[in-house]
Amino acid sequence: MILVRRIIIVGISILILGMSFAQKRTTVYWFGYFKPAYQLILSEDGDNSNQFRLILATLGFVADINEYSSVFFFAYFNSNNISDIDNELILYGQDSLSLQTDKEYEFVASLLDAQIWFTPVKNLRFVAGQYVNPFAYENMKSSSKIDFINRGYVVRNSPAYRDIGIYADYQINPVRLYAGVSNGSGMNVVDNNNYKNILGRLEITPIDEINFGGAISVGKDNSIDDLAENQNFYSAFANCNIGGLQISTEASIQDYLDETSSALYAYALYEIPIQKKLLYNIIPAVRYDFHNPAGDNNKMERYTFGLTFQFDQHKWLSHLRLNYELTQGESSNPDDMFTVEFQMRFD
Repeated sequence: MILVRRIIIVGISILILGMSFAQKRTTVYWFGYFKPAYQLILSEDGDNSNQFRLILATLGFVADINEYSSVFFFAYFNSNNISDIDNELILYGQDSLSLQTDKEYEFVASLLDAQIWFTPVKNLRFVAGQYVNPFAYENMKSSSKIDFINRGYVVRNSPAYRDIGIYADYQINPVRLYAGVSNGSGMNVVDNNNYKNILGRLEITPIDEINFGGAISVGKDNSIDDLAENQNFYSAFANCNIGGLQISTEASIQDYLDETSSALYAYALYEIPIQKKLLYNIIPAVRYDFHNPAGDNNKMERYTFGLTFQFDQHKWLSHLRLNYELTQGESSNPDDMFTVEFQMRFD
């Protein structure tokens, strides 16, 4: 009952905020998505388990104050049965620091993004606040716009998925550039040491069907100043879309404490048009990815087989997705996982 009351309070607060924007004639665009799922864990010893879960329930808005200024807000709603399957993407930063939550509201909502956008001239935008780090291509997709239920392992071998800082985004075809500085410790985390992360990213799109690029993040871990160690990341990606066929790949490398860790994914999918009243596309997909942390016998390889049924002519708004994940490790084999996800998004 207390949880319900708190959710109602948060909802009313957001509604009042939206009404205040409307009174000032600010243009507000609301969006959100919900991802209930069924998950079956297949153990080698036959001791299987299964559960229904709510992967994500989110709500956000973009408010255009004027032609130069906007704000972006995004949150996910929490409960004892809500969690991202790849929960380290939400809860952990570069330095493995867990999300610091307000205990009173830890089961109501958690802040994901709170940004200001300032566009002084055409094609140049400054973003400040808490945001998704513009590092890996896999990072920069919304959880509602990824092609598999779980993200590729590249995200685990990248700087903090979300961070606090500022960056510039400049685009002049066929090139897009990002440059920024951030704490390096992840979202909702205090970081007042003397070291910050510097990030740069380059994307090139010579034609609509092909784009490629890379990124670099240079910084230190979040130890006290006298003990801070260099922690650098590098990534490269390429995408090709021809008709209904999409091929994507990305790799990342981390240098830390004189050791190297690496990750890579490569996948292909094909959109089969159905264009019926209920069903618009069927999308089979297959992915290979690996994560090789520093040390011996730590490499993990994963094969993901997917099938998506798209129920709206606009991708991502309504679909049912099936994923089977087969994971193999050098020292042990984790359980296989079969997941059925139903997603709906509004924007």
